[in-house]
Amino acid sequence: MTQVTFTLPPTLATLPLAERDSLIRAGLFEAVQSRMHQLTAEIEESERHIQRYEEKYGVSLARFEVEQLPDLDTLAAHEDYNDWFFWTETRQQNQHILAELKKAYVD
Repeated sequence: MTQVTFTLPPTLATLPLAERDSLIRAGLFEAVQSRMHQLTAEIEESERHIQRYEEKYGVSLARFEVEQLPDLDTLAAHEDYNDWFFWTETRQQNQHILAELKKAYVD
């Protein structure tokens, strides 16, 4: 387990150790729950964008990269690709972080 040091406001610093620990643990739990909710919303947003591109081009990003991207020479198609790639990476990163938080706080 990693140890973290931070400065408490004087009113909290004078509380009994057990009370301080309880407040810190509860605060961290609430922060993690809030972040998990935010990550879930961001994943859903990413999926909406990804679905829009999959419907527009009729393939997954992986197939698009191999089958269609090399033959496209329009700026709009390349901008779509960049956005599609961004949303795919964002979804993947957020799914990874969410899974790690769930392991720590749900299991």
